[in-house]
Amino acid sequence: MTHAASGVGSAVLDRRRFLRLGSIGAGAVGLGTLGLSACSPGSSAPDGGATPARDFILPGDAEVAAAEAERYSSGRSAAFTLAAAATTVDLGGRRVATWAYGGKAVAPVLRATKGDLMKVAVTNHLDAETTLHWHGIRIRNDMDGAAPVTQEPIAAGGGTFDYQFLAPDPGTYWYHSHSGLQADRGLFGALVIEDPDDRTGADADAVLVLDDWVDGLGTTPDAVLMALNSDLAGGHGAHSGHGDDAPTPSHTGAEMRLAKQLVGGGHGRSPALGGMTQHIGYPLNLINGRPPNDPEPVVARAGQRLRLRLVNAAAETPYRFAVAGHELTVVAVDGYDTEPATADAVILGMAQRVDVLLTVRSGSWPVVAKVEGRAGYASTVLRTTDAVPMRDPDVAGRIPELRGRLLLESELRPAEAVRLEPREPDRDYQVELIQAGDRYAWGMGGRDAGGLFMKPGERIRITMRNTSPMWHPMHTHGHTFAVPAYDGLRRDTVNVLPGTELAIEFDADNPGEWMFHCHNAYHFEAGMTANLRYVR
Repeated sequence: MTHAASGVGSAVLDRRRFLRLGSIGAGAVGLGTLGLSACSPGSSAPDGGATPARDFILPGDAEVAAAEAERYSSGRSAAFTLAAAATTVDLGGRRVATWAYGGKAVAPVLRATKGDLMKVAVTNHLDAETTLHWHGIRIRNDMDGAAPVTQEPIAAGGGTFDYQFLAPDPGTYWYHSHSGLQADRGLFGALVIEDPDDRTGADADAVLVLDDWVDGLGTTPDAVLMALNSDLAGGHGAHSGHGDDAPTPSHTGAEMRLAKQLVGGGHGRSPALGGMTQHIGYPLNLINGRPPNDPEPVVARAGQRLRLRLVNAAAETPYRFAVAGHELTVVAVDGYDTEPATADAVILGMAQRVDVLLTVRSGSWPVVAKVEGRAGYASTVLRTTDAVPMRDPDVAGRIPELRGRLLLESELRPAEAVRLEPREPDRDYQVELIQAGDRYAWGMGGRDAGGLFMKPGERIRITMRNTSPMWHPMHTHGHTFAVPAYDGLRRDTVNVLPGTELAIEFDADNPGEWMFHCHNAYHFEAGMTANLRYVR
């Protein structure tokens, strides 16, 4: 069935959402067990009083449509169809059963132009509910694809949903399932919004989607979650869109043994990310759905200025990226231009995008995304049209550029045209990024975590204090923020290192209810999430 956008703001859905949030707190931790408070119908409003549900701006309300009507429109439309289905993919000679859009380990790249009306018809052939989130797009709230907050999930066994929204900002974005751990299968792809006024000087571009892979290689993402914390199995502590009566998935003994090996084999460590990097030792890493032994080369002409649009679609893995024999010039992150900055290598946290320019040298050159802080890599080849193909394109993830000049996100600066205008914040919130002791249970705490309210037109500041032992790629839906500590660098996903504080600021110009969460998929499932809520 098709779920109409007009139904998502109903009082019935709103009450159920509050009941779910009030009962789960911070996922399996339970905010109440930590002396904290969850979002509830009686939470404080910006004016300090209790805000009844009728005062919230919900996804189906008129303010959402009004904000969409104010966005830039090119007058054109771009139509696509996607079908989520069980399939078998070839990963370098290994036949793997998984879920995907389009039958491959990564979905097709969708391309449109700034201001185009995106029309995407999604059909769900899975035996589980699903949704589709448009990551980084300044999208209308009822099209954000985050059940149960902005829509009912798309029903299993043939359910459909037609997403329709303007894409007002150019840049590199991506789309992925926002239900449980489905995006740790093959339910994701890149979305490129072309800029008619692009001034980077690029002659051509190519999209490289980086991903960690476990599904079908003897175990599943849900088995891995159970190995991390058996209390979370099937529970979907985050806002995943599964009903409270969803059945707990069953796993074979072999699946659980392998899952426990993957999470028990030692943890990665990286000074650049402040210490421990991840829990899961993924058996495979991919670029554009292909493993190192079976790459799909990027082919360009010698001398071309090539723009590589890098997307980290991994569930739990940060990557250090480099191209042998080439200097990289970063020109954009998360869809927003930066002042050009040169380096040999860059790090991408989960869900982050980095656009780099390079001048293509004649020959065949290894392209490597090295797992940051532990063994593992993905790779492909940059080859010019006049070059002989490499006899063995897999260089075991070792190129000197990975040990060269590393450009950290803290060193990037925004292009002048994308800076937020200076302004004192109207709301200044504090949240903590927390772990429950040494358990695999994560949350967002502090007095403000359950009451991140705002009114249209306000400037919002949220300071995140990471008291946990790990870094967290923190993501806001519906808004791209500025990072004051990085001179206003624009991002929608920023890495918050352990033992540090980092503030973000954004204008409340996109009404509705939005998720704010860690984009480590397993931290999210374990409860590191809150909601940003607009009030009248």
